[in-house]
Amino acid sequence: MKTMRTTHSVEEHLHLQAAEYDRIIRTFIPRYDEMLQEIVKWLRIVLPSNGKVIDLGGGTGSLAYEVARHFPSGHIEIRDTDPKMLGIARQRFSGIKHKVSLLEKSFYEPLPRCDAVVATLALHHVHELRKKTALYRNIYAALGAPGIFLNGDCTTSRSKTIQKEEYRIWSDFMKGHGMNDEEVQKHFAEWEGEDTYFSLSEELSALRSAGFPEPECYWKYGPMAIYGGVKQ
Repeated sequence: MKTMRTTHSVEEHLHLQAAEYDRIIRTFIPRYDEMLQEIVKWLRIVLPSNGKVIDLGGGTGSLAYEVARHFPSGHIEIRDTDPKMLGIARQRFSGIKHKVSLLEKSFYEPLPRCDAVVATLALHHVHELRKKTALYRNIYAALGAPGIFLNGDCTTSRSKTIQKEEYRIWSDFMKGHGMNDEEVQKHFAEWEGEDTYFSLSEELSALRSAGFPEPECYWKYGPMAIYGGVKQ
């Protein structure tokens, strides 16, 4: 059984320099920029102009920066356990330091009151569904009403037929960025050792158990999805 980790190093996990993350992630994740923009789009439905957003596992601040651009009166709190990634985020926000708080904290720690919680490609490091449900419960408790939680991450179907197609889409995307079959399969094998991808139905069920009355999938492409819920 995989054990819960409260620290994480992107350099160890993806075998890249933190400064290279923003470029390389776009060769690993299909429609990464579209995912970020879709999260911002759905934030607009609920988030007040001066709202507070917590970005769990926010890394280099790619998503947080997009949120800051669209909500200039708001405030974003980035939480991550990787100091090198937070260092990149600090550089990114150097001109608008008043808009962001950078905290070296895991997403298991208590959350302050906020209007929205977001995450991208981070919560797959929670390896047990019961622990993920507990995390979702903490998120729900921290949200004001109305409030919204949006998670952009990989999900894989429990249907082997559908899962095979999801991985084909993912594999074709990576090969389109210069990787061969052997390299792609090596990446998948390495990530499998540290990441856990639940099915979308399992994620939505966990959200419902955590208190979100109507959890939703807001966007999906192959194995990548945005899902979450609104607190009324």
